Amino acid sequence: MNKIYLLGLPGAGKSTTGKWLASKLGWGFVDLDELIEKKAGKSVSDIFQNDGENAFRKMESEALTETFALSHFVIGCGGGTPAFEDNMERMSRHGLTVFLNTEIEEIENRLREQTGRPLFEDESKEGIRRKLEKLAENRRPYYSRAKIIWNKNKPEESFYTSISRLMSLYPSLS
Repeated sequence: MNKIYLLGLPGAGKSTTGKWLASKLGWGFVDLDELIEKKAGKSVSDIFQNDGENAFRKMESEALTETFALSHFVIGCGGGTPAFEDNMERMSRHGLTVFLNTEIEEIENRLREQTGRPLFEDESKEGIRRKLEKLAENRRPYYSRAKIIWNKNKPEESFYTSISRLMSLYPSLS
């Protein structure tokens, strides 16, 4: 069980933090959305638009299952991954779960600069904020079950140190 699952709202920094952490650990990194896109042969936005969220969530759950066979990997999950089916429980059984509790204002700024986020396309600034707050409220019960909750907007050395220490206490994680 030597995997780390990064959880958080869209735009929380799961991919950026995941790549940084994987590099520090000397591990690989997998972005769950990229894995889904590769398997489906189309973007997450296209899947949402053409097939619907339910079809996407089924693909997401299947891709998550594939990560269970990986060793020494950090996995950046989609924002909704832990909130569907029994994904949170399954991630907790197979690795260390880490919730990136990035401030809503920071996420809002990041999302305004990005494209290709299916849940936020065509949203105004106020719409993005409202949607983020609603997602946070709905998903917090899942995110809060993570083994580690990181309450800063970016990773830093203390984040790596905390993860390393926890992993040394649980040899099954390293």
